[in-house]
Amino acid sequence: MSNHAPKNLTPEELAEMGFDRTEVQTVPVVLVTVVIVGFIVATCVGCAIYYNSFRDAQVERLQLEPVSQDYLELQSREQKYLNSYGTIDKATGTIRLPIDKAMDFVVAESAPGAKWKFPTNVYPVKKPEEVAAAAAAAPVPPVK
Repeated sequence: MSNHAPKNLTPEELAEMGFDRTEVQTVPVVLVTVVIVGFIVATCVGCAIYYNSFRDAQVERLQLEPVSQDYLELQSREQKYLNSYGTIDKATGTIRLPIDKAMDFVVAESAPGAKWKFPTNVYPVKKPEEVAAAAAAAPVPPVK
């Protein structure tokens, strides 16, 4: 690298050095640009048409397909469980109620003056220091 500033060269000096001084041929550049843009647009339109026809065929096939027997059996089993009594666990006494009856119980429990099965008293939120102190004071169970 030289330390002196580059000098302005005349067109003749540039031609002697091998630089091309002719103007850009705009017609071929514009033609290639139009062809490339046209190819990109045609590809996008073609992909959209293919995707839409494929999607429409799938939607039509699924709409015209008969309902599967497995789905009908699942619906009937769900309706049976939602609308009948049953025992879930005899040891704990857990039973299944019809959904209408269960909703009636929930409405009755939430009526004004009804006794709630869970605490509804307002209490202050514990601070992180209180939680840490309670955790430190709690005995650690032995590891087996």
